[in-house]
Amino acid sequence: MLLAFINSNLQQRCKDQNAMNKLLITLSLPFMLMTTDADAQRTPIKQVDWTLAAKLQNPDGSPSLGFAGAINAVSNNVLIVAGGANFPDKMPWEGGKKYYSKEIQVLQRKGDQFTWDAVVKDTLPEAIAYCGITTTDLGVVYAGGENDKGLSKNAFMLNWDPAQHKIIVKALPDLPFAVTNIGLTHIKNVVYAIGGDREKQSSAAAFKLDLNQAIPQWETLPPLPTALANAVVVAQAAEVYVIGGRTKTASGISNLHGTVYAYDPKKQSWRSCAALSDGQRKTNFSAGAGVAIGKNMILITGGDNGEVFHRIETYISQISQTESPEEKAKLTAEKNALSINHKGFYKAMLLYHIPSDTWRKLGDLPFPAQVTTTAAKWGNDIILSNGEVKPGVRTPNVMLGTIK
Repeated sequence: MLLAFINSNLQQRCKDQNAMNKLLITLSLPFMLMTTDADAQRTPIKQVDWTLAAKLQNPDGSPSLGFAGAINAVSNNVLIVAGGANFPDKMPWEGGKKYYSKEIQVLQRKGDQFTWDAVVKDTLPEAIAYCGITTTDLGVVYAGGENDKGLSKNAFMLNWDPAQHKIIVKALPDLPFAVTNIGLTHIKNVVYAIGGDREKQSSAAAFKLDLNQAIPQWETLPPLPTALANAVVVAQAAEVYVIGGRTKTASGISNLHGTVYAYDPKKQSWRSCAALSDGQRKTNFSAGAGVAIGKNMILITGGDNGEVFHRIETYISQISQTESPEEKAKLTAEKNALSINHKGFYKAMLLYHIPSDTWRKLGDLPFPAQVTTTAAKWGNDIILSNGEVKPGVRTPNVMLGTIK
């Protein structure tokens, strides 16, 4: 009798324990899901603190005006600033001619101290601006762009030789066609070239160049869902992200975009992601800068949201269509006034979190937004160098962003 009682009691306790275990598992699953979701929303970045690291100089050591569309790339622990375009004599509305540069400047860093290397005398093979740029383990790759001869399809690799204080230039295969305002990024040593402007229309084309191959050649990829130029193109989490951009139209008034597309190299396909926003309102975005942060985030800065850009393009279209000298002069004066009194570009810093497919605003840049430039990582810091701060106006500032 006693043995039967003990067995019966043990069986009941086992049943109760099993029931309890099932209950705990049932209760824990929603908690685990909530925790996972909360972790997906959580980002370790609170802010970016910015300081002025340096100001670009001319080769003779005099202060530079700065350049739009320059090559800005950190490689082998230096910042390479090369090429770009500016207006050295007069603003464009005063009849100033755009100057395209082939100069190279190298900024060295020791701790918090930054100095320009005075020994460097190298130049690019040709003057160039508005090309695509990315820094691989093998060197800085740039492709496309434009100069006073027109659009370019050339591609090159730059490497810094610290012992000789020299930039080594290596020619790469030409792009399939000439294009400017193209975006470049890389995954390992495979370079991706996305979009850009051809002579008369924007491009949806996408290509890759595997630098590990003995004879690398550009390979055609599935095209973008939309033709885009001046987009931010960043590789993160083994995918290529194309953020914002601008599309030429027959009217001369561009379409600006707030779209976000991701290309999966394994699936060889594009997908749409959450539209660009500050977490509350969607926005268009063009000619800004972006950089991958951590393992699953992308930070974008500056850019043109199109509010003034469209008004200027509208004036240009109206001026080209009118035959009245008086009306042409009036419209030109209004357009010039809009450029002269420009308040600057979009200053928000926006952070994209890939796992949750969400955007949020991190804050505003504490200085005039720099557009038609690229961002780069220097160790754990962000470098934002040169660029355009108003129509026709460049900045020589090299800004250092410390992630908090």
